[in-house]
Amino acid sequence: MEKLTILGCGSALPASRRNPTAQILEHNGKYFLIDCGEGTQSRLRENKLSFDKITHIFISHLHGDHYLGLPGLISSMQLLGRTRPLKLFGPPGIWDILRLQFKLSKTCINFPFEFFSVFQEVELFSLKDLNCRAIELNHRIDSFGFVFTEKEKPRRINGSMTKEFNVPHYFMGNLRLGENFTFDDGVIIDNKKLTFDPKKSHSYAFCGDNRVKKDFYKKLIGVTVIYHESTFLHSDLARAKKTFHTTALEAAQLADKVKPDILIIGHYSARYNDSTPFLQEAKEVFKNTVAGEESHTIDFSKI
Repeated sequence: MEKLTILGCGSALPASRRNPTAQILEHNGKYFLIDCGEGTQSRLRENKLSFDKITHIFISHLHGDHYLGLPGLISSMQLLGRTRPLKLFGPPGIWDILRLQFKLSKTCINFPFEFFSVFQEVELFSLKDLNCRAIELNHRIDSFGFVFTEKEKPRRINGSMTKEFNVPHYFMGNLRLGENFTFDDGVIIDNKKLTFDPKKSHSYAFCGDNRVKKDFYKKLIGVTVIYHESTFLHSDLARAKKTFHTTALEAAQLADKVKPDILIIGHYSARYNDSTPFLQEAKEVFKNTVAGEESHTIDFSKI
């Protein structure tokens, strides 16, 4: 995983300089779109993010601020002549919504488009270097988070040392996998002399609308970067409980149990004009908190 771009950090009601939830997670030239609130395709344009690079879309639940931009985005992909396959993961009802929309508008989707229903905690896919699983959240309707986990990266070649020991080029792949090099006379060169440690592997958890349960943190153990909604300040805890949302303080308490490298907060209620109090409240408990803002990018290589 290379970067995470926040396209929208607001919650249900429109607010100045805030758009509803949408994020792009970049991985090996592919874009994973996580939630698709109204106006997402405009945010993609503003951030110079290609529609065509989106290979997977994940919808957490069927509240409008998390999916209303999806029909328009897919229609635009069709109009732009997309041929690249697209995979959609989300609640069963999202497929019904899209089919009705395209039926009534007589829209024909000509590119390969697969839908995978998310209704329980399950591994969604496993690529050569990345896994993704769904985790159940606690909200007023069925809602799921998504955890992306990089597999261990290969070791890095130490060019000067491999040259010094005349290690043949064909053996470089073996070195990346951690193998020692053995000369024809049986002399063994330890792999660590010929390679550097691999770059850090990361995991990213997207936790959208969620009233945190006591043991929820156990699902996130080992995750290095967590996004968790923080719709309210803790002074509005009663409202958070009523609407099955989380406060900034509670998100930080969750992070304090999991110990990620970074906690990202967002999904701020329109009743607040500034995210600064959210950041201050969370940092009192978990120092490594950042406030998600429009067009904010997290570079995983710098974590």
